[in-house]
Amino acid sequence: MGAYTDFLTDKSARILDAEDYLEELKEAAALFRTFDEALDTFLMAHGFAGDPDSAEEKTAFLAEKFRAADIPVPRDIGAWYSKHKQIARKTAFQLCFAFRLTVAEAADFLRRVCLSRGFDCHLQEEAVYFFALKNGLGYLQAEAILSQISPVKPARMETGDIVYTSLIADELDAIDTAEALVAWLNGNAERFGYNNATACELIRAIWESIAKEDGIAAREKRKLYPAIGRDGEAPPEHGGEKRQRERSRADHSAWEIFLQILGLSGDGTAELNRDRSIQPLLKNCAWLHPFVSDAFPDRDGLNKILRGEHMSHERVRKLLILLAFYRFWAGRALGQGGYEAAETDRDRCVCEINDCLLDAGYPLLYPGNPYDFLFLGAIHAGYPLVAFRDYMRELYYEAKKHEKTRTIKAEHRALCHQL
Repeated sequence: MGAYTDFLTDKSARILDAEDYLEELKEAAALFRTFDEALDTFLMAHGFAGDPDSAEEKTAFLAEKFRAADIPVPRDIGAWYSKHKQIARKTAFQLCFAFRLTVAEAADFLRRVCLSRGFDCHLQEEAVYFFALKNGLGYLQAEAILSQISPVKPARMETGDIVYTSLIADELDAIDTAEALVAWLNGNAERFGYNNATACELIRAIWESIAKEDGIAAREKRKLYPAIGRDGEAPPEHGGEKRQRERSRADHSAWEIFLQILGLSGDGTAELNRDRSIQPLLKNCAWLHPFVSDAFPDRDGLNKILRGEHMSHERVRKLLILLAFYRFWAGRALGQGGYEAAETDRDRCVCEINDCLLDAGYPLLYPGNPYDFLFLGAIHAGYPLVAFRDYMRELYYEAKKHEKTRTIKAEHRALCHQL
């Protein structure tokens, strides 16, 4: 575990400043452990003594652990190895029960093996799992508790009535019987209609500092944007952005600000305004790990968070990292009149992002997470915000190239049908 993390930490510190950084990124995408590879490390530390190269033996070992704990064996367990399939969050908790993990061990398993957050006690199910693992109860006992609780559907988060996860965790700590837990959960149902409360408040506050009139985005657009390219010059594709900088603040919409953060606003990328989505950029790219593209920040997710709608942990965490990263480096650039980073800035940026993640109850930046790796790589580049934007524009050009190839092939097929 330590050697793997150390290797990726070293890799992230120099990758985006490399001359052939796209090839480096392509190679790096293959370095990250799949779920089954991360699971192997866990199994070796928890009693597996069979052939480490035998998927059959490891699957049998896992199946026996499930059966011994009276947990149904997942039907797709074979695909964990044959297809490198990621598991559902509920299955992750079942594994925690099967191996009789403590609360701390379960949180570490979720972070390092599943690349997910720890317990979200704003969800009834996870509050029960937290209580059960803390008190040494089995999976069936946890399910018996859940069967006595009236389920609450996720609803819009109202700002004035928020009860934070830390308070719920403190109250859970004081409960010592299953009966008391059932009574407490049913008596406090209104607390479980939303989650990610702290993270959403942080995102709203950061977005306000970025998007308000004469906020960070407006001032960067007026004074500095476009960013310099890797060769120190403004990229030619940004040519139309001089006109953009002259537009009024009223025309600086959330979508335009979002594209500016990514380095994708301007005449050279104007067609992104057609669908108002960057998803086409994220598909089938050899140097973009699938975990990065999954739940990548987008306009829809931002709007839902600003409206207080229920969102997945991963979607919220990734947006929080992106906005905190931009706020730091764009603010730094405005303060000094340029995008170059000083060595002390890098540690400050990591600390600032980690402070946000810690406050929100999310895992800290981890180089073994492909999404985090991208930002850690940018942070260690000479011009962090520029390096990140260069990367996003390369994704755009790669997607355009694939689109052109598909168009040519479609036209060729149509011509062949006419002959």
